[in-house]
Amino acid sequence: MKKNKGIWEYENLYTPKIPKEYQISLNEGNTELIRLKNIEIDTGIENVFAKREDKNPTGSAKDRSIAYYFSYLKYKGIKEVIIPSSGNTAISAANYSKLSGIKVYLYLSSKLEEKKDERLELAIKNNKKNISVIKTLRPLSDAIKFSKENNIEIFRGSNTKYAEQGYKSIGEELYNLRADALFIPVSSGTTLYGISKRINKNCKIHLVQTSKINTISHLFDNNFKSEDETLAKAIVARVTNRKKDVEKIINKTRGWGWTIENKEIDKYQRLLRKSGVYTSYEGALALAGLYKALENGYLFKKVVILFTGV
Repeated sequence: MKKNKGIWEYENLYTPKIPKEYQISLNEGNTELIRLKNIEIDTGIENVFAKREDKNPTGSAKDRSIAYYFSYLKYKGIKEVIIPSSGNTAISAANYSKLSGIKVYLYLSSKLEEKKDERLELAIKNNKKNISVIKTLRPLSDAIKFSKENNIEIFRGSNTKYAEQGYKSIGEELYNLRADALFIPVSSGTTLYGISKRINKNCKIHLVQTSKINTISHLFDNNFKSEDETLAKAIVARVTNRKKDVEKIINKTRGWGWTIENKEIDKYQRLLRKSGVYTSYEGALALAGLYKALENGYLFKKVVILFTGV
């Protein structure tokens, strides 16, 4: 029997169920898992793996969430959606919009990173009739206002119902690895929340945030110097409705939260590149979280680090 495409290989995990005729996919998911054995960083752990979510079709784990959510919109007959984004979700949505036929209003910062701007332009090049890009200094508040004025659904990872569903597939793909720890770069916490629904129960979940944005990690780790800027620019959520849920997950799995400064992000990004591993600063952030945990006396046998974003 032929496997379903992308995240739909695990369609029984998701709630609500989406009939096959509404399921859209760009073959997201089933991303490679690589052992960081050749990296020039000695963890003292033989089994350190990177889950390469940056190898998804548009370059981030967001593809899993958007594939499910846009399929849900299509199933429900919803033809428009508003998405405020720091970049990755917008790029993903622009690609899945063409596949689903759903019109998307993208609210983005007028200070969007140049590389993300270029990738977004490429994504909407042949789908301009379905994409409206609004750049503003207040993308979230302006998006909320537009949503209320026009009665159009707004997608926000931190509080949109079902935003976490597609991320369950990451937990499923990691389940049989039986890792004892997972390190995740966290903004709103939606990816972590979704993964936790399926990851094996003995895996300790560690969230990693920055010295600029540490909405949740500061509850666990106060050993850092606050900074006004961060290299990991996809970590943006200063407020998240998932805060209590994420804190509960961390405590339940006996994991922790780590706050990382720019110098450490840069250090591990350089070492990754020197070892031939090219990923985002968010990936380096998660790796730095592992090292901070080791420095604080944590012991691991098998670790997975989530690399996502570009």
